[in-house]
Amino acid sequence: MTWYRITPLDVLLFRDSRPFSPTEGSWAKGLFPPMPITVFHGLRSLLTQRPRDERNKPRDLTFLGPFLCDDKNALWLPTPKDLVCLYPKDVGAKKASDNWKAVRCLQPAPQDDAWKYLAFADTYPAPPAPMVTPHEVYRETLSNKGKPKQRIGEPQPWMRAKYLAAYLDGKEGDWDPEKLLEKPLFHNDPWNVQVMPHIQMQSGTRQVQEADGYFTEVAVRMKPGWHFVACLESPGESLPEQGVIRLGGEGHRAMVEKMNDPDEPPEWEALSQRATNDGKLKRAYLLTPGLAQAEPGTPIYASYPEVWHDCLEGCATDKPLMWGGISAIERPGNSAKTDNNKDENWEVGYIPQRASVPPGTVYVFKSLPERKKLLPEDESRQWLTTFEMLNYGMLLWGA
Repeated sequence: MTWYRITPLDVLLFRDSRPFSPTEGSWAKGLFPPMPITVFHGLRSLLTQRPRDERNKPRDLTFLGPFLCDDKNALWLPTPKDLVCLYPKDVGAKKASDNWKAVRCLQPAPQDDAWKYLAFADTYPAPPAPMVTPHEVYRETLSNKGKPKQRIGEPQPWMRAKYLAAYLDGKEGDWDPEKLLEKPLFHNDPWNVQVMPHIQMQSGTRQVQEADGYFTEVAVRMKPGWHFVACLESPGESLPEQGVIRLGGEGHRAMVEKMNDPDEPPEWEALSQRATNDGKLKRAYLLTPGLAQAEPGTPIYASYPEVWHDCLEGCATDKPLMWGGISAIERPGNSAKTDNNKDENWEVGYIPQRASVPPGTVYVFKSLPERKKLLPEDESRQWLTTFEMLNYGMLLWGA
């Protein structure tokens, strides 16, 4: 595998996946870290241009990433969504901190007797049970007199990849902040947000245009020393040792450098072995954004595939369990009539990344499904083949 270091030279601008029209709102939300396909297209631009008669031939390319790296080349991955931290009671509850005392793991609700009375109406299929904090963890936060001595809170959003294998083995309870060989274990977002206004004036006046005249966008500036790493395999072709690519909107650039041993992420060798399951592992960590089809044959997506429904015991994610997202919405078009007696013209706005399952999502299985892949299975759709080549929905397995 050939790894590349991607260092932004300026701010990065990744607009949200929904179609943005300044007439509908003045705010364009940023999307960061970027999706795999965005970085892939940037790296692919460094490949040698093919002769005209060969340009329509597909390239056998595979891609993995992007992942965050710090100034010491340590790999950082999204913190598993089923982890909680025990903090001193005097640590603020509104923001995750590095001042944690212990790390614990959520458990599927059916394992807790208090949840056995949860029921669903017959007309609705029961979703996988949520992941909840075990009662033992609550008791751990109390002193001998029954007064709280600690509080339960979420960890920071990024975790050292070096410790992910231990988490997959169920050893997160052994972590001691004073005894860790490499600190910190968790980290906040290593970037700052910058709001960028865009103004277009009417010609010959000092007035802002009525349409598309003013809107703001969110740009991201990574902190010093932080960068991305990604892997691109291109049989028969190779990228230059160094290069500059366009990454994101507004023509912002990033420098690409080929990584050689020992610069390659050392954590990846151990994690890559977790991509396979011999049938005994029943916990899965989502490494890259996934796409889980909620209903076969429909563009409706959720936090887990419909074919996993009877096999899942629990799921920890940022998205709703019953409906994680959709791939299209309908709204009145510009020519829609306001008169209730007249028909309205509707337009479709595609929002594919709202449907994606975020990295760090954790699945706990009662029994393994026949199909262990998160992506839908439909050979007739070329975009699914592309998703597989870009390693969307990659799962790492653990006990």
